Amino acid sequence: MHLRGIFQAIIVSYISDLYFAYPLSAEPARNLSLPIAELRDSHSPYTSYCIRNPKHCDLSGPHEISYLPDTILLLEAANEAARRAIDCSVTDLELYGVEEYWAFPAAGFGDCEDISLYKREWLVQQGLPRGAMTIAIVQHRRTLSSHAVLLVETTYGTYLLDTLENEVDVWHSSPYNFESRERPDGKWERYDQGIWSYD
Repeated sequence: MHLRGIFQAIIVSYISDLYFAYPLSAEPARNLSLPIAELRDSHSPYTSYCIRNPKHCDLSGPHEISYLPDTILLLEAANEAARRAIDCSVTDLELYGVEEYWAFPAAGFGDCEDISLYKREWLVQQGLPRGAMTIAIVQHRRTLSSHAVLLVETTYGTYLLDTLENEVDVWHSSPYNFESRERPDGKWERYDQGIWSYD
């Protein structure tokens, strides 16, 4: 093959890699960045969980993963694994006698925060660094219900794993206002609610 042919093959390969490596969307993906109203040392229910499960809250290591062609498939597999493994129809009050209790759903029961914790540990078992995955507290723009989700930081943006939807999407395409989010250093960012919007 002549040099010109080799060069053309390299260009085609490069363009093909870009096409399959990054999803096509109406809006470019980006990492979550919102105005911080307050930085808190902890989030009480999560702190209690971490005392009982310290390894699950060790967010040391890489804080971002490389976006690869199969990244979304892996995140969707985590959603599916949680859906199959956990019955989310039982409340904390029914399970533990309190309104809010974060727990790893080892017995097969759990609500949104428990399911988010399950997904993180499932993805850790698949080789993803725990430090790239954080829990966020959000509020639905239409129903105004409070909710917990798992966020995954990638080189192509912050992806949100929801318990209400199997589809994985970037955070800014979700139907949520963001209230707070844990940081790898253990603190929690509480976001400015003045920028919230509603459906």
